[in-house]
Amino acid sequence: MSLSTKDTQMKNTLGKIYLLVFLEILSFADTNLATYSLTTNKESVVVKEAVEVTFQATQKNHSNVMFFFLEPKKSDDYKIELMNKTEEDLSYHNKRTTFTYLLFPLRSGNIKVDFDFTIKVASDEAVAQVYRGSRDNVKWIDTIDTKVKLKPIILHTEDIKNNTQLVGDFTIISKLKNDQIKAYESLHVTYYLKGTGYDKTDIDLIDKIDGISIFKDVTEHYNKATKDGYLLHKEFNYALVGDKNFSIKAKQIHCYSAKQKQYYTIQLEPYNIKVDSTSSETLIDKQEYPTDTYDFEGIIKFFVYISIFISGFITAKIMPRQLRLVYKKEKFDDIKKSKTPKELLLILINNYAKHNLEKSYCDLENLLYKESHEKSFKSIKKEILESLK
Repeated sequence: MSLSTKDTQMKNTLGKIYLLVFLEILSFADTNLATYSLTTNKESVVVKEAVEVTFQATQKNHSNVMFFFLEPKKSDDYKIELMNKTEEDLSYHNKRTTFTYLLFPLRSGNIKVDFDFTIKVASDEAVAQVYRGSRDNVKWIDTIDTKVKLKPIILHTEDIKNNTQLVGDFTIISKLKNDQIKAYESLHVTYYLKGTGYDKTDIDLIDKIDGISIFKDVTEHYNKATKDGYLLHKEFNYALVGDKNFSIKAKQIHCYSAKQKQYYTIQLEPYNIKVDSTSSETLIDKQEYPTDTYDFEGIIKFFVYISIFISGFITAKIMPRQLRLVYKKEKFDDIKKSKTPKELLLILINNYAKHNLEKSYCDLENLLYKESHEKSFKSIKKEILESLK
């Protein structure tokens, strides 16, 4: 290869490099378009402490219409949400836009938060062609886009104790309707959580109890982002079912207050529940009630059930798939043939406890214990059958 050929290739390579550098500088140029600032209300925080992030951009070049777009980059290191965006027309071709974000660091150490900032410039003519009184139409405007490189936010984050369950300032109060129920009747306990902080509050307020079935449902009344965190009001509804006396033990919920910069504990009170025993005569499904003594009739029925089960198992293995689906549906006959809400509730508790039917329990209990209800017995039964398919 000759020297002149090498020189030519080197010049071409340098030319490409200069072009790339020029385009990079051009894409991040912002000196003649707008002034901007990216700030936080705190830099040293703990994990899951609320941080308010504010970005403000003001138009500097007043020759055209200008729009500002800001997007935080996604990361597992933090959770971020846009709280508010305001736009002010200070004067003709002079706009100021303010973005406010709520951010939570999710790990300890130094966390870098990056943003993509884009300035879109359009002429009055381009805006007039599509603008019909709604700012949503700006996405159709023909614009010249300029990306502006922002200096990232750096948060210095400290870890919290491993047993901390809530971060923020919260209170929890409980409400028990009564402490005496009948066997297999649902006991309802409601816990109300209120306060401000990190909104991931998936906590168990009642521990497992031997011989007692526990069902849980969470209702979120409101969850509003503020500069101090999420303003929360949650309702934890528990239904407990059993046939013997039991106790709900006292429990401590360990918390950290970022505002007070200290740990604290929420104490949940204990409850002792009296369960009245129920005789077999009061049950609707007497055959499923456990008898105190064995008789020959019961033993004969047991072996009949075993033989039916074995024959059914063999049939399921050899019969065609379509017929097998029909056979599968037959095992819901107990639900289909139930006549009253109480009978169906007992069937679900005894035969379908492994299925996620907490909502159906509540619907049936509303029919039994409340004067007004939204759903009929027929519609509840239909929903149950559809969920079990």
